[in-house]
Formats: sequence, C-alpha cells, structure tokens
Amino acid sequence: MLEAFGSRVYHLGPAGAGARMKVLNQLLCGVHLAAAGEAIALARRQGLPLDKTLEILCSGSAGSWMLADRGPRMASESFDNVTSAVDIFVKDMSLVLDATREARFPAPIAHAAYLSFIEAAARGLGAKDDSAVTTNYHLEKRPR
Repeated sequence: MLEAFGSRVYHLGPAGAGARMKVLNQLLCGVHLAAAGEAIALARRQGLPLDKTLEILCSGSAGSWMLADRGPRMASESFDNVTSAVDIFVKDMSLVLDATREARFPAPIAHAAYLSFIEAAARGLGAKDDSAVTTNYHLEKRPR
C-alpha cells in the first residue's frame, strides 16, 4: 500500500521511527525556510535585485528546495496564497523542540528557527504563507 504513495519506501525500525524521521525532515525544512527568509530580507535591505539574487542563490551551493519554492513569494511579498501557513511551522518546530528536549539534544539552530516562526505568528501572520517569516526583518513595518 505504501508504494502506491511514493516510489521509495524505507524501513527504519520499530514503531515510531517514521515519526522521528518526519521530525528531522521538519527540522531541516524549518531551518532552511527561516534562513531563506533572513537572506532575502538582508538582500532587500542591501538594495539587491531580488529576482537576480534568487537566481544566483538557487543556482549555487546556497540553494535549497525551500529557497527555490518560497523565495519568489518572499521577494514579491505574496503571502496570501497559502501553501503552508506560518502556524504549521510553529507546530512543526514545536514538535522538533519536543524531540530535542526528550533526547537532551541542544539544537540551537532549530530553536532559532522556531523563534522566527513564533515571532511571525505573534505579529498576526500565523494564517499567512510560511514565506512570511521573511517579514520579521521589516523593522519599519512592525506594529508598535
């Protein structure tokens, strides 16, 4: 049955191993997404052309699936067509942090990514596309 959903099926061990793998996946997705948001915000602050910035970053070693997929929405500030909401990453990164606490594993980069998503949610962007995490750096647009 699983092979009907995907071309690769992995057996990782006892029950729960798949859920632990999903947590690792979300750790990397969250970190990549938060880092992409930071990079696009810095490029914007430096006055770089965002279309060219994305083209260059995605074509080299800095590229990631998250940057290629979310970067254009970050650059155009198009956060209303939601493919995955900020609140989803608040939940997912919370699961990551739960796993790190259980394993007594520090994971400072995962914690920093979580803070990026929780900050965006706290500013009222929880239902927006997760690419809105880039707006954490739009200091002039923060509510007072």
